[in-house]
Amino acid sequence: MTKKPVVYETTHRIAFSELDPFQHLSTGNYARYFTDHRMEGLAKHAGWNLESYGSLGFMIWVKRMEIDFRRPVGADQEITITSFVREFAGTDAFIECTMTDAAGTTIAACLMVATHVDAQTRRASDWPAEHEALFFEPDD
Repeated sequence: MTKKPVVYETTHRIAFSELDPFQHLSTGNYARYFTDHRMEGLAKHAGWNLESYGSLGFMIWVKRMEIDFRRPVGADQEITITSFVREFAGTDAFIECTMTDAAGTTIAACLMVATHVDAQTRRASDWPAEHEALFFEPDD
């Protein structure tokens, strides 16, 4: 039976300084929003925040992001980002992210691949089962 993933959700408002000359959210800011969204979720749901990272014994490295831009995002627009870990494969976590507007229309989607890195060796290491478990609802 497939486990139900924990879904992270955050809401944001687009600032003027994040716009390109066409008054749309600039490309690089999509990656920033998706990354910051995941960090906020990790702090809230797993307790992994900036203060605790030095003592965790591992690091998380976002090694790839594939962003599908579907609709433009404008100034002062409210967006909601949701994400969940789709699967773990050895050193990698495959994370699906969706950015929607206030009406619930998908405006961007992202596949993020995050790698578990051992803090001592600074090399990729398999995600430990106890860490993987934090991303799925407990069994009933």
